[in-house]
Amino acid sequence: MEQATSGRRLTGQPGATLEVHDELASTNDRATALAAEGAPEGSLVVARRQTAGRGRHGRPWASPPGGLYASLVLRPDEAMLRRLPATLLAGLAVAEAIDATTPGARAELKWPNDVHLGGRKVSGILGELTRDARGPLLVLGLGVNVSTDPAALPADLQATATSIAAACGAAPGPEVLLGAFLERFEAHYDAVRQGGGATILAAASARMPALGKPVRVRLVDRVLEGTAAGLNATGGLVVEADGRRETVVAGEVEEVRPA
Repeated sequence: MEQATSGRRLTGQPGATLEVHDELASTNDRATALAAEGAPEGSLVVARRQTAGRGRHGRPWASPPGGLYASLVLRPDEAMLRRLPATLLAGLAVAEAIDATTPGARAELKWPNDVHLGGRKVSGILGELTRDARGPLLVLGLGVNVSTDPAALPADLQATATSIAAACGAAPGPEVLLGAFLERFEAHYDAVRQGGGATILAAASARMPALGKPVRVRLVDRVLEGTAAGLNATGGLVVEADGRRETVVAGEVEEVRPA
């Protein structure tokens, strides 16, 4: 992978570093280590393959060759953390980057952090938030199946996951997709930092086919069924059930198909 993104500076932050590896256990773990060593916001770790990638709730994330695996070091302030989740910004930026670099693509979002093509997952976002002496530290990881052979994915995922190449017949190079993602993510991140976000919410909502439809949300302690009514001002999913509205900030969402 070419180091074409090495000069990029997230929201003007100087000194951001770039590491590109043929193989890593986890780009999130390496980015966390860099942050502990003082790496500034905007530092980026990229790998062609991960041997111990993970998704939400610690689930394994299959990372065969042909994918894009990257983690970004972010230092949002407390106010920004309350505005919009960075995982939503990242999912939108991935979807926009796929569309911009892949003829005929129309990527969709599955709340809160998955990107789909043709109803199948091509990308997931993992945000890991901690705090240190400097304040909040968010390591934002993304995995994208770019030209991955779907047959190389675990058997239990092959019916629900795909790659850009398999879904669209062609795919950009990972470095091209990464550059397009960074350009869009940085614009969204800076807009939220400056207090904006309404346009981003509208753009994300327009890519969520489940909105307005019956959904089932698996929460930690229960299952919520209702209609996905939209996103609230901070990116939470609003579910309308039994005549009342409830905002969900984390959970597994599935669309309820008519019997």
